[in-house]
Amino acid sequence: MIKNILKILNIKTIIAFIVYLVFRNDNKSFRAYEIKEESMKPALLPNEYVLAAKLKDSPLRGDIVIFNNSEKNIDVVKRVIGLPGEEIESQEGSILINSEVISDPWAKSFVDDFVKVNLGPDEIFVLGDQRTISSSDSRTMGPIKFSDCWKLKVRYWPYYRFKTYE
Repeated sequence: MIKNILKILNIKTIIAFIVYLVFRNDNKSFRAYEIKEESMKPALLPNEYVLAAKLKDSPLRGDIVIFNNSEKNIDVVKRVIGLPGEEIESQEGSILINSEVISDPWAKSFVDDFVKVNLGPDEIFVLGDQRTISSSDSRTMGPIKFSDCWKLKVRYWPYYRFKTYE
């Protein structure tokens, strides 16, 4: 019995719990989030916990960001596909940036075609990795202001899936 308790309460678990306690409230530069949706599988799974930092500069394509869907009043997690100043569209299941097909290694399902969107100097285009079940992304919400986003930095729970993100 004690051996089983010690397996659960190892150093990684204790550190993860402390990190969660420190960052769970509305800190101005870091926040803790619980992943609640399946649209980012397999990169992020429901019931995982992550830390995110306030985004100050334009993100990179492929970065994972968290932002608030004000219509539903929920935080959502998506991947950055289009960057400020770009023109993005989808044709025949491929994503085109400035009329060029891009490599989209994150897509885990087919993407429906969507009309051309021109991104402003402070806007990004985000999609979930599971494109067929993804909701609350730029296809329905339009471009997102990157100043309203938090960039994923660490997945800390469950501890066996611990990962840092640049």
